[in-house]
Amino acid sequence: MPFRKGSNQKSRYVPLRTKFIVLFCLLITIPFLVIGTISYRKYTAGVERSTVELSNQVVSQISINLEHYIKELDRLTLAPLYDEDMMQILRKHRGAGPASTYLTTDETLKMNLFISSLAFDRGEIESILVFTNDGGIFSNLDQSVRKRWDRSMAEWMETIEQEDGGLAILPPHTAAYYTEPKQGVISVARVIREPYTHAMLGIVKVDLMPRGFGSIVSTVRSSGSGLLQITGKDQVVLYSGAGRLPDSRESYITASAESSYTGLKVTSLIPRAQLREDARELTNSTLVVSIVALMAAYTAAILLSSRLIKPIAHLQSKMRQVKRGLFLERATVTTSDEIGQLTEGFNTMIGEIDRLVKEVYETRLKEREAELLALQSQIHPHFLYNTLEMVNMLALQGNTRELSGVVTSLGKLLRYTVGHREQMVYVLDEVRFVEAYLRIQGMRLGDKLQAVIHIDSSFDYCVVPKLILQPLIENVIEHAMGQDRLHLTLTASAREEDLILSVKDDGLGITAGRMLELEEQLYGRQPRAAADAEQGGFGRILKGFALRNVHQRLRLLYGEPYGLTLDNTAERGVTVSLRLPMNWEAMNNTGPAGDRQEEA
Repeated sequence: MPFRKGSNQKSRYVPLRTKFIVLFCLLITIPFLVIGTISYRKYTAGVERSTVELSNQVVSQISINLEHYIKELDRLTLAPLYDEDMMQILRKHRGAGPASTYLTTDETLKMNLFISSLAFDRGEIESILVFTNDGGIFSNLDQSVRKRWDRSMAEWMETIEQEDGGLAILPPHTAAYYTEPKQGVISVARVIREPYTHAMLGIVKVDLMPRGFGSIVSTVRSSGSGLLQITGKDQVVLYSGAGRLPDSRESYITASAESSYTGLKVTSLIPRAQLREDARELTNSTLVVSIVALMAAYTAAILLSSRLIKPIAHLQSKMRQVKRGLFLERATVTTSDEIGQLTEGFNTMIGEIDRLVKEVYETRLKEREAELLALQSQIHPHFLYNTLEMVNMLALQGNTRELSGVVTSLGKLLRYTVGHREQMVYVLDEVRFVEAYLRIQGMRLGDKLQAVIHIDSSFDYCVVPKLILQPLIENVIEHAMGQDRLHLTLTASAREEDLILSVKDDGLGITAGRMLELEEQLYGRQPRAAADAEQGGFGRILKGFALRNVHQRLRLLYGEPYGLTLDNTAERGVTVSLRLPMNWEAMNNTGPAGDRQEEA
């Protein structure tokens, strides 16, 4: 059994040249990958640190600008408190619910003129509106704003009232008081109260255009495609510089600043992928150098490995020739190093194997062939004497037809055993030989022997050893026959990939003691010389040695687990079975042996 260190499974074959090439490539590739990875990470980390510092400065400046802007809006919303005419108008309409006094033209003119002065030269302001308690609206946009309002148009009012007169920054909401309601409006507003009684007189509200916050942050821009956001209370997004929200699938570098005065938080988000573009350029340059170096290494590896592997490949080719049985092959020694010494050892080993094959293997094959021929060609004259006496008796009695049948069957037997020299025959040949043998025994034994052959024609051309069935039939006649009629059955069957030939009888059977003796003779280690001295031949059975011969022939030809088995478990008789491989290989001459003999 070959010994392989480690697992019993055969390892995958990898040529030695491939191993050298892979080794060279790894020795060059790994350092480049390590250096490139370290350089890439350090460069990226430095860029990120610089970007974070710059982003912190940017958002701080934007936060300061935004705080100044909100303070200006704060002062703008306080302007009505310093205009007496405007306060008088608001006091007139301070009653809650539907107005008892409608807005007069004079009131509208004064309020709109005052409001327009506040919105002058402020392009980022959509409109400035003053809401009275009784549902009136004053605005600098006289045509596009409704004249009346109610609570259904002012879901944002609760937030303003909660500030109790302070400035309220409203997140994006719907402005339903326009003739065409607007979505996503951002506003600042406050409640206008009576200076002394603090009674609510109305609300001043400033709606910013979508570019309102953009005009503030445009003075300070973040680098590249960074995203700038302004969020209010509860992290509500008031402004997004790119008009979109951050992608949750992308990684960002963030910097933020929050104003204690306004409560607004400015956040800058810069995609890491953008910062890595420069690092990718450095990586690509390194990759180009690596590829050039690798190609040079591949070329050197191929040239060097070819020179190194050539004598090994030559030795390998000779080993393949020897594997096919050409023991005269010798490898040429081209070097004096370890490979040369290995080649010399190979030549010496093959020479010794060639000598051993000739002295041992071929000798053993001839010995086995001679043994097989001896086992199958044995014939004892006792059977011929008995048959000739029966022929003489039939001749004296004048039974010419029966005499002709006996002589014909005897001729077939002699021709099959003596004239037919093939070692392997078809099942059909063996069956015809057994039929001829049974005809002769039937003439001698009469009604005491009844034989039946049940072999399907599908097994006719299965190849079996010659004279493998007749010894079993003869063994039954010699040892199983008593005073009663003997029934003998010959059958064939298939078991997986094997052929099973069985001879069953209902004769005297085998005792337990005799069974042990037979098993010892069949499967025991009795010396060959003693066995040959006692064995019988065709026409003569001595002490079960015919069974031993059959078993030995099958073991010599096919090895284990093939051979002969005995079964005496039935109530009467014994079943002898032969197991041999199912072989459909064609014979040298087509057709059954009987046909070939007749043609000869």
